[in-house]
Amino acid sequence: MTTALPSLIVVALTLVVTGWWYERTRPSARVLALVATLAALAAIARVAFAPLPNVKPTTDIVLFAGIVLGGAPGFAVGAITALASNVVFGQGPWTVWQMLAWGSCGLLGAGLGAVVRGPINRWVLAAICAFAGVMFGVIMNVSTWLSFTGGGVDEAIVIATTSAPFDVAHIAGNVVFALVFGPAMLGALRRTRARAEGRFVDELPEVARPTA
Repeated sequence: MTTALPSLIVVALTLVVTGWWYERTRPSARVLALVATLAALAAIARVAFAPLPNVKPTTDIVLFAGIVLGGAPGFAVGAITALASNVVFGQGPWTVWQMLAWGSCGLLGAGLGAVVRGPINRWVLAAICAFAGVMFGVIMNVSTWLSFTGGGVDEAIVIATTSAPFDVAHIAGNVVFALVFGPAMLGALRRTRARAEGRFVDELPEVARPTA
């Protein structure tokens, strides 16, 4: 007997609580629009890069949303991304786990944004994006383990081993995308957030560039 139903209930309750948390933040209409735009961008990126299994900028976009917008909006971007993109890839019990996994990446970004208030070096950013890929893979492996097996240790090892090439591809893709467009996208998101809040753009710190 698997633990599919209890685990799905726990994940679903987590998503409900997080949604309530987001509503409690009373986001402005402009922030809501930015959340919707980023979720749409992340979902489109997932579809566009579908020919390359697990290599896509989706996780990075969600993490950047968390850095700039904070925990609740970052989680919302991740959760909406999974739900929206699975209209193409197919809905199922895995959807709620993907919502949790990408939402957690948004929370990870929010944590980074809270700790590092100033400029973020692109290599640090790439390292965090790599960790987000690891975290996403672990959550999805746990979902497979709980939903489709008896929950044994041997089964968990088989799942981790089988998914390893896809997880490595995901992590590598996150690093490449972060190094290529991470600083530019963070700067653009910060300027957009500043305009939404009525602040001057030049008050925002620029993303740190690596020195020669």
